Amino acid sequence: MKTYIVSDMHLNHAKIKTWCDRPDDFTERIDRNVMQILKPGDMLINLGDFGIGDKDLYMATSKKWADYGIRHVLVRGNHDGHGCQWYMERGFTFACDAMVYRGVWLTHKPWLGELPEGTHINIHGHLHNIWNGFYPDDPEAGQDEFVVAAQTGHLLRPFHRLFAVEYTDYRPVEFDKFVAKPDKYQARGPNDETRQKMKEKQRQIPYVPADERLLDTRRFDGKL
Repeated sequence: MKTYIVSDMHLNHAKIKTWCDRPDDFTERIDRNVMQILKPGDMLINLGDFGIGDKDLYMATSKKWADYGIRHVLVRGNHDGHGCQWYMERGFTFACDAMVYRGVWLTHKPWLGELPEGTHINIHGHLHNIWNGFYPDDPEAGQDEFVVAAQTGHLLRPFHRLFAVEYTDYRPVEFDKFVAKPDKYQARGPNDETRQKMKEKQRQIPYVPADERLLDTRRFDGKL
């Protein structure tokens, strides 16, 4: 059995194609990649925001993966609006709001509090391809955790590791490989290619005043 990780699939979300530069067929690509990469008995840890819109449509994908034999674990994101039990009744093996796995604290949003005992990093999603900047109508352009990362070129805490499917070619990544080589997946900051693309597209990163607590190296309870 192998364990894989993924986040922010946003299956069937039309607007995400523009905001995150996704191809038109990104939903089909993600589905195809999961079915090709994972084997029956493998576990997929999903760090939230599984699907948008018609829940019957995207939950059918989860059921298909379950029928194939994938053990699908959901760490709920801000777009996963149902209770944990609801997801477990519709194809997910388990659902929660955060979890510890192999010494890693797994959340949807970057964790701003103290890491739980026995963990050393926080793998999270939520920020998507933040290193590419924003479009003018991007709804996330004024949110602190996005703005700070985009302006500084790094995440809010040294222990943060971002999983963004836009930087993994819409593929889940084997858990231990992601932990071992985070920079391969731009999990700590942009690579040279992304920096160059950003310059070529000349996007505007808004300098919105950020909550000063986000820039404070001291730890607090993780909530704003």
